[in-house]
Amino acid sequence: MLNLANILITEVEGPGRRIAIWTQGCLKNCKNCCNPELIPIRINKVVKIEEVNNYILKHKNEIEGITLIGGEPFLQAKNLIKVAKFTRDLGLSVIAFSGYTFKELQNLEIEKAKELIEYLDVLVDGEYDDNNPEDNRKWIGSKNQNIYFFSNRYSYKNFDNKVDEVEFRFCGDKILLNGFPIF
Repeated sequence: MLNLANILITEVEGPGRRIAIWTQGCLKNCKNCCNPELIPIRINKVVKIEEVNNYILKHKNEIEGITLIGGEPFLQAKNLIKVAKFTRDLGLSVIAFSGYTFKELQNLEIEKAKELIEYLDVLVDGEYDDNNPEDNRKWIGSKNQNIYFFSNRYSYKNFDNKVDEVEFRFCGDKILLNGFPIF
């Protein structure tokens, strides 16, 4: 089971058209987090791993990969490994954004956190620092955050030339916004 905030197809959460998977819960509490509603560790939308994998399978021909985002995806590494492995087995990419640094992830005592890295093409690490906003790299919130490439699928050129992009979705009586808006 996964505790998610949302899952949807997007073009503003990494290179190409992707399925973004937002996890619920984070221990970092970064000042001015762009997803403050995802910080509380609470039950939100509990979904079976098979449901997520079936959603990816259904859309595999129209996406480049998935993006694990949050909240903090590594808090649910044990089950996200199954999604990431499934995605890679389909020949799709896996990108993760984490408030933890790469070094912290290697030493975390969260079950399977280090192993999830093995299924990533890209990791963007580090807490968001609202005093040091990023103005050059796409999809990166602040200059202190690093990009790690674990495959040859992407390189720094995929993350150059930042353009602030957002997507709006109208869902019943709600308006959903994703991307990283700088207002």
